[in-house]
Parts: sequence; structure tokens; C-alpha cells
Amino acid sequence: MNSYVRALRWSLPALLMALLIPAVAHGQDADAMIASAVSAAPGSVSDDARVLDWSMNELRAGTNGWTCLPDDESVLGNSPWCINAPWMNFLHALMNGEEPTYTEVGVAYMLMGDSPICNIDPATTEEECGDDWVADMGAHLMMLMPDLSSLEGITTDHMNGGHWVMWPGTPYAHLMIPIDSR
Repeated sequence: MNSYVRALRWSLPALLMALLIPAVAHGQDADAMIASAVSAAPGSVSDDARVLDWSMNELRAGTNGWTCLPDDESVLGNSPWCINAPWMNFLHALMNGEEPTYTEVGVAYMLMGDSPICNIDPATTEEECGDDWVADMGAHLMMLMPDLSSLEGITTDHMNGGHWVMWPGTPYAHLMIPIDSR
């Protein structure tokens, strides 16, 4: 395990507690969570997707290999996700302070937007992040590349008007692809 992942283990739990508190704890019922979750992607993806809450309890079975998660009403923004298997691997690793082990390209839909977050480090707060704080993110896609070196040379500037690398230099680096103007 590299030193970044070891350090992240100490700071990530607080971040995850703030970001990933189950929506059920905030009074959202299963039907509302399902509606929120499936809003993250086109119907061709979300109609047959499995839906989980943020405690990873299944709210609806799926048949197409996609998983959708609802917005967490306890944080700013509207951030439901629909993700494929590599992103599930990534999410599990992030939540547990481990390195992801996916071997295929990962795709995530976030058509409703996202919660504000630091572009350079998943565990950094707004106060520590400065100009790298990503807020008011509209509809976007995210892509994981099994070979992180394929992200080298791509800008990390989230205000460049196009795609960029989020969390560069970490095992959690991924490509952000805005659909809405930034």
C-alpha cells in the first residue's frame, strides 16, 4: 500500500461520514431514493440498473450491470450517480481507504450535477483546496482508465472549458467530462 493510501485512511473516514451518510437517515423513502438515483443517467442505462442506498443496501434489483445511487440530501448539490462495475470497485476502494483494482474502463453518469469537492485530493476541505475547489458542477460523465499513465498530459484545470483530470497523482485519478458549460 502506498503512502498516499495510508495517509488517506486517516482523513477519508471523516470525509466519507459527511458525504455518504445514508439518505434513509435523512427521511428519504425508498421510492424517492430510486427516483433520485435513476435521474443520474439516461433511461437506456438507468431503467434496468440496480439501485443502492449509500449504505449499499439494494433498493431495486437490476439486470444490465449498472448501479445507481441517489443524491445524499445531507450535502450540498444534487449528486446521484449511475456507474458500471469498475466504478463500484473504485467507490468501494475510496470508501475503505484502499487502492482500486479495476481492470476495465469505468463510466459514471452524473447528469444531475455533483456535490462540491476538491479537484486535487478527495480528502481535502474547501478551506484547504483554494482555487481547486469544484462547485456548481452541472451534468457530467466521469471515466476511469485502468492505466493511470493514460491521463498524463491532460489538464487538471477544472475551469478550462472541457475535460480534465480530477485527483491527479492519486490512485483515484479519473477523467471529468462536463456536459453542461462550466
